[in-house]
Amino acid sequence: MSHLSRIKTSLTNQEILKKTLQDLNFTYKNTNRNNINIYDHEVHSHNITIEQNGQDLFMFFWDGKEYSLLADLQLWNMNIPYTKLLEKITQQYSYNTILQESAKYGFKNINQKILEDGSIQLVIQRWNS
Repeated sequence: MSHLSRIKTSLTNQEILKKTLQDLNFTYKNTNRNNINIYDHEVHSHNITIEQNGQDLFMFFWDGKEYSLLADLQLWNMNIPYTKLLEKITQQYSYNTILQESAKYGFKNINQKILEDGSIQLVIQRWNS
């Protein structure tokens, strides 16, 4: 018997989440299922299902405020613990958010480096004309 676990996130932007999943080499599909009720939360139509070899691995579902990760942790068979995967997704999502928001104000990414601890050092700049 499977048991779905819901893990809250602070991910709110669908386009940045999709870009993040692409950056991390995940294949996803939009799953616009209405009328799903998970843990007394109505699931809206902005759901993103991550696939591998034609099999659904996990899902991000929109609860009206933010995305949550939905997965069967008892059957989790990826080579990475779900906590580490969520950390990687959150880090890349944050990186993409910084780049998108800084570009709105004329900043450009001029250098980036992944440090030994796994953090990303990002240098952006803007010239006033």
